Amino acid sequence: MSGGRRTRQKTSRHERNARQKVGRDNRALPQSGEAGHRESGPRATVAVARRFAPGTCDVIAIDTEAPRDLRAEGTVLWIDVQGTADSRFVRALGELYGLHPLAVEDSLNLHQRAKVETYPSHGFLVARMVHFERHVELEQIAMFIGSDFVITVQGGILDGDPFDQLRSQLAHGAHHPPIASADTLAHALLDAVVDGYFPVLDLFGESLEALEDRVIAGREDVVADIQLARRDVVAIRRALWPLRDALYSLGREGLVLGSEMRLYMRDIIDHLLRVIELAEAYRETVSSLMELHLSTLSQKMNETMRFLAVISTIFIPLTFIAGVYGMNFDPGVSDLNMPELRSPFGYPVVLGIMLLIGVGLVLFFRQRGWLGGRSPGSGGVDHDKVKSETTGPPSGSP
Repeated sequence: MSGGRRTRQKTSRHERNARQKVGRDNRALPQSGEAGHRESGPRATVAVARRFAPGTCDVIAIDTEAPRDLRAEGTVLWIDVQGTADSRFVRALGELYGLHPLAVEDSLNLHQRAKVETYPSHGFLVARMVHFERHVELEQIAMFIGSDFVITVQGGILDGDPFDQLRSQLAHGAHHPPIASADTLAHALLDAVVDGYFPVLDLFGESLEALEDRVIAGREDVVADIQLARRDVVAIRRALWPLRDALYSLGREGLVLGSEMRLYMRDIIDHLLRVIELAEAYRETVSSLMELHLSTLSQKMNETMRFLAVISTIFIPLTFIAGVYGMNFDPGVSDLNMPELRSPFGYPVVLGIMLLIGVGLVLFFRQRGWLGGRSPGSGGVDHDKVKSETTGPPSGSP
């Protein structure tokens, strides 16, 4: 919309109070912890309607106790429902706008696989939005696409809702293309869902880099974090691959969207394919981190065994000499029974020989790099090279 067009907002005290209540409820939720990714559960229901006409965007608070039909001729309506705790309200919306009961029940079930379904009066799509703080959090969104309305039902309210930026753009008339039809609005919402994966994958990539530094440093407390990272990337992949199939179905002839919007769908699918490539790259990175950790542990074990073997090797000849002179043969019985024991310098000479043998072996093993040193050409672990091999592509790149 052009800057000269007027944008009107009507936000009631009921809407503000409802959002403040949801904010308090959301702050009381436990943060994602050591259990890996978390799927959001039902939250307190808040509903806001936005009605689009050429040059205007009216924001209308909805009374969840007594919803009414807000459609008007020549406008496009977006009903934004956040939280499914009030299932009675969602079912009432279904009756008002002619939504199929099976689709309404699917929107209330927060464990649906991403899919697209076509009904006589509307289309229905299920996708997953993602959030990352310490671990991956998933949130289901169900979308009903009618001829002049779009109804979105979010399963929970997570920090960093990808619709926040879209809501701000719509409020200030800064969204392009302008919302001229339900298809245009559905495209804008789907584009926000898919693009919301990019910042999450950026944060996830940074966490993998930090984890990789710990692995290379030889930290032994990284196994649990690697496993949690593996769960996170698996959760992302499980959300992305069904969504890809759903968007392909949405772009086919005769399904939900008009022919013009199917062209715009190609751009969303292209973004989704880039997100999938990043997720696959990070999956390989997590696998390589576990392999690197196991290799580091094996190398440390080998170094410990080598050190113990060197110490044992040093003491073998010394033990042999001590054992020979510990046989206690009496030199008085025969001149062949250790005649050196009668020498006044016998004991210092034997100790000197043992000392020379020990020092010589220590120097020999040190020169070979087997004891506290590394001989030229023996090589070592190039941490920079290892990091470049285990790290995935730069964040945000395909």
